[in-house]
Amino acid sequence: MDRSYRLKMEDKLNTNTLTKEYILNCIAKHEKKINDLAYKEKRYRASNYNNHKLEMDKLIEYRQPFVDVLMKEYRMSLDGIKTALQSVKDKNIPTNAVCDQIRGIIMNGCYFLE
Repeated sequence: MDRSYRLKMEDKLNTNTLTKEYILNCIAKHEKKINDLAYKEKRYRASNYNNHKLEMDKLIEYRQPFVDVLMKEYRMSLDGIKTALQSVKDKNIPTNAVCDQIRGIIMNGCYFLE
């Protein structure tokens, strides 16, 4: 992540200010992993040992608050979110700690939207 982008993000997160871009970046963090797990779950569905679904469900549950904010606060549709995820830059994807911080802010409910 760029230093200037990271510093700007930290300043906004310290004041509990969220932007659509930050939320989309957090969703993009796990999107590829969810897609891979969905493929593996479908591929190994018939086998007796298939823990891919459990792991995929955990990631989807983790991602849900981000999607809810985009749909309720920013009035985005699922198709709009999917389209916006395609334009997320890899260099702007935050670390797990930053995603956890943003998720915590959303779960507390005390945040400002920009």
